[in-house]
Amino acid sequence: MEKFVINYHTGVTEEVNVYDLNEAKEIAKDGIAYTQQNVTIEYPDGNVITTSYWYGVHPQEEDNVLEVIGGGFYQTWSDELGE
Repeated sequence: MEKFVINYHTGVTEEVNVYDLNEAKEIAKDGIAYTQQNVTIEYPDGNVITTSYWYGVHPQEEDNVLEVIGGGFYQTWSDELGE
């Protein structure tokens, strides 16, 4: 098991013990809300592993969309985009 911290950048964090990063991503996606803040998954020491960036506009066809909420969307995790 690995320990990760999901940071919703609203003052709310969630520490999870999971088998891999993909499982942490699923938990983070389930917790995403209309906060207009990026979401990061981090190691317990605060080092960021991956980020889902918030964009306050409707996605276009060429955008890599993780989740659409309200009038905006969260982009696919940065590590999946090669960032």
